[in-house]
Amino acid sequence: MDNLRLRRSIGIVTMEQYIDFFKSNTRESIILKMNNPQIVTLLQCFDGNTSIQQVCEKYQISNIAQLEKLLEYLHKEHILIHQDVPYPSDFVTNKIRLLNLLEDYCHSTSEVMAKVKDLANKTVLIIGLGAVGSFIAMQLVQFGVSNLIFVDKDCVDESNLHRQYYFEEQIGKLKSKVLQQEILAINPDCHIEIIDDFLTEDFFKKYEMPAHLDLIINCADEPNVDKTSRIVAEYAMEKRIPHIIGGGYNLHLTLIGQTIIPFQTACFECFNLFLKELNDTSLRNVKKLHRENRKLGSFAPLSGIASNLAVLDAFKLLIGRLDKLQQANKRIEFNSASHKFSVMQVNRSKKCKWCGNE
Repeated sequence: MDNLRLRRSIGIVTMEQYIDFFKSNTRESIILKMNNPQIVTLLQCFDGNTSIQQVCEKYQISNIAQLEKLLEYLHKEHILIHQDVPYPSDFVTNKIRLLNLLEDYCHSTSEVMAKVKDLANKTVLIIGLGAVGSFIAMQLVQFGVSNLIFVDKDCVDESNLHRQYYFEEQIGKLKSKVLQQEILAINPDCHIEIIDDFLTEDFFKKYEMPAHLDLIINCADEPNVDKTSRIVAEYAMEKRIPHIIGGGYNLHLTLIGQTIIPFQTACFECFNLFLKELNDTSLRNVKKLHRENRKLGSFAPLSGIASNLAVLDAFKLLIGRLDKLQQANKRIEFNSASHKFSVMQVNRSKKCKWCGNE
């Protein structure tokens, strides 16, 4: 239990009979009944270098076993972290916020560094680099992903500028090339492969994917997101690759795309079965109007919500914390008028032809 350190994200509030350990990153509190006015200064002694024996000697603590029991509990509850390796100085300077966030998911600094290394080695395929996909790509790189594959054949258009990660001087240039240059300016060590094509039925037959692909994020909506997501989902289920439907603008709602872990969470077909049953009830006798070239305006903040939440789940997935996913088994929409999220639970269906028998 030596080399313990109080996490930087922890706040401590002392009351007359209680002590409140507040996790600022997650807004969680752990309240212990304890009447020890020295507890705060005592815990601050645990800086990753000071041993339990040294602390006991300083505060003349004779019952070391009781202190060790408390420390073991605080370590288990992510109040204290085991500092078994030091963070490199350049990481402390440039990535301290990422390190502090990762500490919420780890019990030791060596585990934090292992997850940083894992992120750098992950490979993510992003299909569609528009309002959602362009921001997802940038954010993945900003938290450490170094291997990306872009699929897009589109050029930057003036109509893109109000909601996508592109600028006036980039109009007419390929989105994939522009985004590649932007990312390499942030991290020159990134490896970015570009597939200059649109997603079609035969895409995964035309192009060979890496032997190990950690995640696919679909943000392509031509001819429509249902069509492109089915193409991605069929391939990903066959290869057992986690995948995220990127979500996006849907009238004045933002659809938050689901995260799918093949044969562990509800799959794309499970969602279709759920939505069909829902629509058969709520849309009975409703007629759909046919309109040519129907294009509705997208709004940058709503697209941003979809991309940000997709990246948060991607982050948790890539560091191996599937237990913390927020968009698995859920249909989520954000209403810009009420500022509320509506969440519908979608479980795996036994009727599903893709995963119902596993």
